[in-house]
Amino acid sequence: MTSGTRTSQVGAPVPPGVTELFERGRQANSAGRPALGERLLRQALSELDHAGVGDRPEVVGFRVDEHFPSVGGGPADALEARVRVLLSLSTAVVDGGGPAPAVRLAHQALTRAGRTAEGVRPALVALCHAQLATLHGRAGRLRTALAELDLAAAGRDRLGPREKFGLLLSSGALRMEVPDAGGAAAEFAAAAQLAAEHGLPAQEFMALHNLGSAAALEGDLPKALSLMLKADRLPTDVSRAVAWHGRALVLLEAGLVTEAVELLERATAEALEDGQRLEAGHCLNDQALGELLLGEPEAAVATAGRAAQTLAGGGAPGLRRRASLVELSARLRTGSAPGRVASRCVRLAEEFDRDGDNVAADLARLLAAEALTARGRHTEAVGLLDASAELTRVGSLSTRMRTRAVLAAADRSRGDVAAARRHVRAALRDLSAALSASASLELRSVTLTHATGLSRLDLELAGENPAARLRAVERWREVAWRVPEVRPPADPELARRVTNLRHLRQQAREDPQQAGRLRERLRSLERQVAAASWAAAGGSGTERAHVPLARVREALAARAATGVGLVEHRSHLAAVVVLRRRTRWVDLGPAAPVREAVQRLAADLEARARVGTGPMVNAVDAALRASARAVDDLLLRPLGVDGRLVVAPVPALAGLAWGVLPSRAGLPTTVAPSLGTWVRGTRSVSAPQAQVIAGPGLPGARQECAAVGAVWGTPAPTALASAEDLAGSLSRGDLTHVAAHGSHRSDSPLFSSLWLEDGPVFLADLERVERTASHVVVSACEAGRAHARGGDASLGLASGLLALGVPSVVASPCRVPDSTAAALMPRYHRLLADGHEVDEALALAASSCDLPLAGAFVAWGSPWSVRPDGA
Repeated sequence: MTSGTRTSQVGAPVPPGVTELFERGRQANSAGRPALGERLLRQALSELDHAGVGDRPEVVGFRVDEHFPSVGGGPADALEARVRVLLSLSTAVVDGGGPAPAVRLAHQALTRAGRTAEGVRPALVALCHAQLATLHGRAGRLRTALAELDLAAAGRDRLGPREKFGLLLSSGALRMEVPDAGGAAAEFAAAAQLAAEHGLPAQEFMALHNLGSAAALEGDLPKALSLMLKADRLPTDVSRAVAWHGRALVLLEAGLVTEAVELLERATAEALEDGQRLEAGHCLNDQALGELLLGEPEAAVATAGRAAQTLAGGGAPGLRRRASLVELSARLRTGSAPGRVASRCVRLAEEFDRDGDNVAADLARLLAAEALTARGRHTEAVGLLDASAELTRVGSLSTRMRTRAVLAAADRSRGDVAAARRHVRAALRDLSAALSASASLELRSVTLTHATGLSRLDLELAGENPAARLRAVERWREVAWRVPEVRPPADPELARRVTNLRHLRQQAREDPQQAGRLRERLRSLERQVAAASWAAAGGSGTERAHVPLARVREALAARAATGVGLVEHRSHLAAVVVLRRRTRWVDLGPAAPVREAVQRLAADLEARARVGTGPMVNAVDAALRASARAVDDLLLRPLGVDGRLVVAPVPALAGLAWGVLPSRAGLPTTVAPSLGTWVRGTRSVSAPQAQVIAGPGLPGARQECAAVGAVWGTPAPTALASAEDLAGSLSRGDLTHVAAHGSHRSDSPLFSSLWLEDGPVFLADLERVERTASHVVVSACEAGRAHARGGDASLGLASGLLALGVPSVVASPCRVPDSTAAALMPRYHRLLADGHEVDEALALAASSCDLPLAGAFVAWGSPWSVRPDGA
């Protein structure tokens, strides 16, 4: 039985007092359940009316409930109670009915607040102005909202904790729109501290999430996600719609677009269930933006239309205009006339400006400028940017990069290549700074989606000179593959969730009938682990110097090797071939046929690994030879290269099994993120300390590890390894060999895994592991596969280890028969111990092994070799 409620002898409840209705209504508002809040607060108004109080000033002092809290301390009188109920009711109404009826309620409250007792009048008036500021802000009328906020500031010090919290939150939200990220962060931090000091968990939840949004606006995405994760862990029962929406916006900015769209869909459903119609429309609008970033403009047009329909009649013209802006952006990408899009965006910018929504106005002008750039009307495009804020310095990373692209294109059209290059270099520095703030593999890789257009423009600005083109490509790839400078700190909560995820995956694997039942729990845990990974902050150390082309040439010449940098440019695949004294550019033709041929080869490799022996072997072998020859003819034979090769591929080709191509059989081949990283990561180790790891499900794993261990003088494993064993091996020695099954997750590369005794070890596990190993051999299926997540980056187990700072990795991008791996790997290690570099040892071992798919293993990264004692 709740306090303030009585039951008669027949069980019929007597309506509760105004105090309880008011408190329950406020709690419903805080929890994001406006329909319930409105119902409770209207009932509170009805209770006031039944008390016979009305709005007459002469009844001030009549106590409707001795426990009703006053802003002045002690119990409130009837008129103050009505003011405060009206204000809370306006909060409940805004989501369902829109800002217009909510503003009317707040003005009714303000009129009555002016007739209250002198001791409480300033605080009540401040509350009314603060509420009006919030409501006008949500309607997109920022100039009016800021004026109301100035009026509210006069009574700020007279407010109690809850009311002061509301004012701080409103002030921060409006500063976010200006934008003034630093000022907003200060207000949200003060609000969070106030809520924590007074035991208000729902309010602390809101403040921390908003503080995360401010951090995102300042460009610190890991800090933003960390704050939001901290808020989500608070023990409070609130609607997650607004919080999920805020986190999704950070994910969008980070480039984690698929994850953001999924979260926005959940936020929309939650908002509609809780009666938050305005919030649902806002979520749909941002979902349309996400779909646009995913390259689905038709879906974005449809979702933006749903957003406008949801917002219709809600009195929020600013939000409806923002939905129109997203729709126009989508239509531009579906081929709509750029001139028409530009003119509509200019009109929208004027309307945004009239409401004081300068941020939206600038975004509308930026989209108009991009549309004009597509038409070659560069002078008009720059004129629109001149009328905006300095968008190369303020706003989100994506906004800054888009602005630089428009300005660089304009300079190039005028023939001022030097000025265009300065814009491109400035964008590269901006991107580099954003990447350095994160230690998350996935967050770093997807952030590069913002750079795609500018990296292509940099290549075009290089002109026809092959060496200049290579330098342009290398600049962006070296930024993409820069190793995090610090390891994320230990996170006990994350460790617990990863352990739970590992055990559940093991359970689902051992009992497939449970897989369906466990699917949602597994997905939920994966979301939590990924969120913690994305929140991992990086370090601010000294940026590594760019490796000059002359040094690349020297390293290639010392090994009698040829360097090949593959580039996708204007839908064509091209290669920059680097020899000792010259560099040449080779156009390989349309990229699509090469991608299709590589996909056919991957399918044939998978089929060959599965058939083993039997009547199908000859047919599958023939298909495999044909597909390998097709890739070779399209990709390598036009280059006319022979001997040792170092390849820096495009992401679509990063998982190619180069050793199975006819022209590479028995020849050393290294696959590197860039030619510069290949040089920089070179290692020569004297008397390396080796560790061997055996996983379950491989009949010959222990024998393989025993043979490998014998090469290095390492004891054979006495038991199957656990996740802890793998972490220890990476942190204790120079070389780690893992014989285990692997699994690649193209839908979520962060959860690609190696299967050990206690379940899968995810790539996400390894981000926080101390690493001393400089060469890792993963004798596991699919460990070399990778999935493009943004720009020039791809992610999988092997590429993830490289991104974490392991200089040299050997892995296969496809399934390899266990017998092949068991026979090949001891040979490889013996050659390595004899002083051969990784690529040579792997090629020699494969050429001496006549078992299926011996050439599938790939040398990733940089040269690694054993240095003779005393050398």
